[in-house]
Amino acid sequence: MFVNEKSDTPREQDLIIEKPKWLKNRGYLHITPKINVNKKEREIISKVKSEKYVGNHAFFPLIHSTIKERKFKKHPENPTKRGHNYYHKGVYKQTAKLRPLHYATHIDALIFGYYGHRLLELYEKKLKSIDELSDCITAYRKVATEDNAEIGKSTINFAKEAFSEIEKRACSECVVLMFDIKSFFSELNHEKLKRAWCKLLDKDRLPKDHYNVFKASTQFKYILRDELRLKKSTNGKRAGFDERMLAKIRKEHGIEAFFENEKAFREAIKSKEIKVYKRQFVKNGVPVGIPQGLPLSAILANLYLLEFDKKVFDYVVEEHGGYYRRYSDDILIVCKPNQSDCIKKFIISEIEKSLVSISIEKTEIYLFKPFQISPNKSRIVSIQLLKDQCKIEKPLSYLGFEFYGNKTLIKSANIGKFYRRIIYSVKRKASRAKHIALVSKSQPVVFKGRLIKLYKRLDLDSNRDTLFKVKRLVKNRDGGFNYKSVELKPKAETEKDVKKSNYISYVNRAQRLTGDRRIYKQINKRRSIFNEALAKHLKKHY
Repeated sequence: MFVNEKSDTPREQDLIIEKPKWLKNRGYLHITPKINVNKKEREIISKVKSEKYVGNHAFFPLIHSTIKERKFKKHPENPTKRGHNYYHKGVYKQTAKLRPLHYATHIDALIFGYYGHRLLELYEKKLKSIDELSDCITAYRKVATEDNAEIGKSTINFAKEAFSEIEKRACSECVVLMFDIKSFFSELNHEKLKRAWCKLLDKDRLPKDHYNVFKASTQFKYILRDELRLKKSTNGKRAGFDERMLAKIRKEHGIEAFFENEKAFREAIKSKEIKVYKRQFVKNGVPVGIPQGLPLSAILANLYLLEFDKKVFDYVVEEHGGYYRRYSDDILIVCKPNQSDCIKKFIISEIEKSLVSISIEKTEIYLFKPFQISPNKSRIVSIQLLKDQCKIEKPLSYLGFEFYGNKTLIKSANIGKFYRRIIYSVKRKASRAKHIALVSKSQPVVFKGRLIKLYKRLDLDSNRDTLFKVKRLVKNRDGGFNYKSVELKPKAETEKDVKKSNYISYVNRAQRLTGDRRIYKQINKRRSIFNEALAKHLKKHY
């Protein structure tokens, strides 16, 4: 089942039972057909693990889409006002953050996943060769918990560890420095990344297969997902895809893809129905950056800053006795107040040597110190240090949590997002009920129980077997293809029982791991908000 990396044919001693973690089914549509990895497991592994195959493989263009994240920010000209949009010099602007994502064809994603897995194994060995450095890098890795090596730590664990360290050091005052690397993924220098890749492999130059994967990750081409949609749009919303064409491809060819074959894709480019783009990220006229969304992107981002992490660890932790944590592009450092200036200069200097930069506007400094609240009682207080003022009781925001010194809460913006999601779901269901009522000439009906079920707490400790329902294209008597639902039970040897989760279960877990009972109280208003939204939108539609 597995192929020797130095050979193109499988050997008996290479066969193992356990399914590799990078071998995953992907559900999205792309240029080329979806791949059922369970059905073609042996064929895929023999190709992906073949150096010759990967070295000569022609990677397809990526599909590019953008995720829009709403941000409730201060007005740039009037800090007393906050909102999701504003007018600036007569121009309407939104505070939403646009996050570019790219995803590869299924076979390309499997290759990226396999090489990402190989690089991650080598990267982990490098980290563990340096005492305590492994604890400092927390993103895109499986860091085992103290109780169970099979269960990885989450952002809740990482936030709790950082807050506990601050609380311990704050007894005699400590400073927390927060840095954010500006446009991290889209500004990585290709030459530096290549040198880091070579160094990890302990080679002077990349082997042919690795070099081909490196080129596909840096010199990538892409098409816009929106250009695959129907050209017409309604009410200013994005149009859907050509479902008739997709159904025709499924029925006649038995595949799920945007194009029936490679020839049809090339003809679409030739006829200018779609356009292939390149050089998306450019800095000073030089191509930079790697796409977010590839199975390889996370390990490349960590690998890129490996030398930076070593230097920061030596300077901050070893030399100054500080505390260092980096979660992707977020850097947290805890040190003594008299060390903060020199450490801040060091971080900015070293990150510039890595050919990326710190976002100055997002750099924050906090002082944590004991505060006497009564003759016999004191508590830790958080103070944000700004250029011209100090904000007392301003919480430190880290990994989705807010730390006040004496309590930990979920970030208020995340709670607000949860409430907005409730309101949006109610509004959408009410609108749909109205549409159905108009067609059927009946009274609009909204099933309250179904809406509540979205937010009802689920039993995550249940040991019930889980059946996975999937749709597969099956050839019929007429020679065409139709969907057929199939129930799959996960293999006990290779797959764990999948437990469903939602935001309420996340809040419960956060309260349990942090030990702060005030966290669950943050969502106490969910029922009243749900009922108010239901009454408002049902009344509007009735």
